[in-house]
Amino acid sequence: MTAGGDVLSFGKPSVKSVITEQDTAQVLGQLMPGYVLIERRDLMIDAMQQGDDAIDALLGYLTVHHHCKHLEDQSVVWHSQRKTSGWIVPIATGFQGISKLGEAKNQRDPSVPHRFAESVVTLGEFVMAHKIKHLDDILWQYHPDLENALYLCQPVNAINEHQ
Repeated sequence: MTAGGDVLSFGKPSVKSVITEQDTAQVLGQLMPGYVLIERRDLMIDAMQQGDDAIDALLGYLTVHHHCKHLEDQSVVWHSQRKTSGWIVPIATGFQGISKLGEAKNQRDPSVPHRFAESVVTLGEFVMAHKIKHLDDILWQYHPDLENALYLCQPVNAINEHQ
């Protein structure tokens, strides 16, 4: 794989049975020295409960604040700080419908209802695989909420917590 994420080659896939914590540790160990992406919607929720709107909540965790300290010898030392530690990134996790289901001129498949939608963006964090305790923390699953016109991909644990 390249730094841009292009898959250049891959080996034969394997199927693993994960029953015990030791099995989980073994599978996660095979992912090292890689990172896994976990959802950090909790950061967005906390910021919005404190009065931020969604864009301010998102930007608050992505912004890097730089400041300098002037030393007695006339030199300057720069410091950079973010709101929280970790490799926090914006991630698109699905779509929010913004129109009613219907038909659109020249739609690709006329047998499927059409709906205009916008991306749903939240925060994610890249975490080293050895820090994960449960596989459900790194597995994602499609989870539509048709009543609210949401078409989301969410971590399996998040889906189980909301049911």
